[in-house]
Amino acid sequence: MPRIIKQPAVRRAELIAAAQVLFFERGYEKTSVEEIIGRAGLSKGAFYYYFPSKEAVLAALAEQMAQESAAQTQAIVADQTLNGYERLNLFFKHSRRLKIERASEALALFEALFRPENIALYHQVLMRMSRVLVPVVADILQQGMDDGSFLPADAQAMAEILLGLTATTHDTVAALMDAKSEAAFQIAVAAFQRRWTTQGIVADRILGLPEGSIQFIEPGFAEAFFAGWRQRKAS
Repeated sequence: MPRIIKQPAVRRAELIAAAQVLFFERGYEKTSVEEIIGRAGLSKGAFYYYFPSKEAVLAALAEQMAQESAAQTQAIVADQTLNGYERLNLFFKHSRRLKIERASEALALFEALFRPENIALYHQVLMRMSRVLVPVVADILQQGMDDGSFLPADAQAMAEILLGLTATTHDTVAALMDAKSEAAFQIAVAAFQRRWTTQGIVADRILGLPEGSIQFIEPGFAEAFFAGWRQRKAS
């Protein structure tokens, strides 16, 4: 049987898909490069041609998931009858919905990112995700600056700053994931909610909006986001 020649993009996608299944089933830390290779049906040489490490596969997977979310969200907020402020809040609203829908999968895939020893990997993954999302948010901000919804500024830089606020939530998410009791979980929920509320206030101030205008999350978001995760850990 002649050997099937596949395009590089196809082989790379196969490795990412294999890793996604294994990371979800076994967890990132317990999955080896050899297992990813075996599941994808490729050679070790092929793996290292596309990815220098397992960490690089996780970063590529995060970027792919961000692209999928951006595509869905961008289609929703494309209504040009809305002003920039309305589009930005709609963007965050649908981002929250997508996060909750994919919460169990995302937390299983990226659990390792919230361990202290993996902080460099956490920032690498955030950088890859921001590369996808910054142009989407910058477009919305530019419209808002043009129509007077937001203070005039560099839309690209503002988008990077707003999305960069996510990096400050690392410890609050880690506390939610590590909570060993209901009391500890509720304490972590309160800290998580305070952090995101504060980030909304920061966003309001740099965009020139009244306090409470931008909502990154809503009450009950943490409980909804972590519901499937807690069931998974308990089983």
